[in-house]
Amino acid sequence: MQRQRFLFAALGLLTLWRWALLPTLELAPEEALAVFCIKHGQWGSFFEIGPLVPLVARLGMLIGGAGEFGVRFFAPLLALAASLLIWRLARELFDEQIAGWAVVIVNVLPAFNLAAVTLTPATIACVIVPAAALCVRRALMKEDAKHRAWWAAGACVAGAALAQPPAFATMAAVVCVLGLSKQLRHHLNSTGFRGILAAWSVVVLAWLIWQGGHGWPAFAAGRWLPEWRLIPNLLRWIVLASPLPLVLFAMSVRAGFTNGMLQTHRSLPMAMLLPLAGIDFFYGPHEIWPDTGGVVWMLFAAVLLAHRSTVARTGVIEQKISLRTITIVLAALQSAFLLQTDLPRTLGLTWSFSPKPSAETDVAHAFTADPSKTLRGWRESARVVSAVLEQAGGAGSWFVLAGDWPLAVELDHYLGGTEPVQSPASDLRSFAGRSALFVTEDRDAKGLPDLLKNRFQHTELLSVARVMHAGNEVRWLKIFACHDYRAPDF
Repeated sequence: MQRQRFLFAALGLLTLWRWALLPTLELAPEEALAVFCIKHGQWGSFFEIGPLVPLVARLGMLIGGAGEFGVRFFAPLLALAASLLIWRLARELFDEQIAGWAVVIVNVLPAFNLAAVTLTPATIACVIVPAAALCVRRALMKEDAKHRAWWAAGACVAGAALAQPPAFATMAAVVCVLGLSKQLRHHLNSTGFRGILAAWSVVVLAWLIWQGGHGWPAFAAGRWLPEWRLIPNLLRWIVLASPLPLVLFAMSVRAGFTNGMLQTHRSLPMAMLLPLAGIDFFYGPHEIWPDTGGVVWMLFAAVLLAHRSTVARTGVIEQKISLRTITIVLAALQSAFLLQTDLPRTLGLTWSFSPKPSAETDVAHAFTADPSKTLRGWRESARVVSAVLEQAGGAGSWFVLAGDWPLAVELDHYLGGTEPVQSPASDLRSFAGRSALFVTEDRDAKGLPDLLKNRFQHTELLSVARVMHAGNEVRWLKIFACHDYRAPDF
């Protein structure tokens, strides 16, 4: 009991430390997108993120202000809630000792610490998905197929789709929990599971309708188009999970298969982990950093690892303690490095590869790229654009047009203007007759994309700027003046 009290006190102190870190990093693109939705009244938008993210950000801004601290105010609290849910789930499945170790492992993982100081869909999923697992666990303990735990699980699955649509992995995990064990398969025909499926389907249908009516921006932005690469993705997992814990996760899963864990009443962590990790392994490289969906399956992997390290009979107790200590210290050091260093680091997530990508260039770039630049240089970029805008005549006669939506929402936040910064996907018909500053991070850009260039009477290059952070280049901006926008006839 004393150990558990110490654990909860440590979680409280860790939450305070994470709060202190919130203002030290500029907003990531998806965080800035949430602020954009709030600022310009697009609460119901499913553009790249679900509407639950702007809602949580708005509540935080009411408490902590409009800066980075306010936007992310609830991120450390969500991480705390995720830790407590994992503790409760592991305690109900095993015991307090395993639950305590699971929480310790979770809170030293680099991916979890990254999610705890940024407000992305993955941060919210870290709470909703374990909550869904806990509700399913309690529903299975009851004989009533209409027990409220089933409806609570359905609400959690719907919440996952509202945070990170379409939440295929979450729904697949629930199906695996019920379908992989012969003893539980009859629940797939129960009223409770049909309620979960219905709740998820309603949100996904709304997402499909919205995407269809707005030109499928996720596809148009090319997020699902890059070719999947094995080596960068393995490097991404190594950094997000830390090398030794990742190896131990794999060993724990293998031991679970060997011991037939999927055939027992304790199959839930393994059944949740498999689809979440599988989908993340193939789709994860296309997620925008730091929205690392892999953190969700790592929560359940931590439960398996805590169970394995506690009940395994191989090795003397001193060796177990040494392995635990080395694992925890290594992962904790890597978390500190991931959050604070300005040196290049590898995640294998979305970044600009060479103009002609290949497996060789992807692998080489994975060792030198710094995806963390998505959290740096935005404020200085906005200062550059603001200075050029003032020289051009001010915001009254000019509007700002960015090369893509991440740059647009970041400039919109840090410029602080009332008129939204536009992106190529925006409807520009209301700007007919006005001139624009076109801002892009494409070094090779000679002007606007052809589809937009033809809509302006004349374009010219105004400025080229390198944005530096700690001696490293994090942004490269080209700013063009685009005169007299002509709206299309249709």
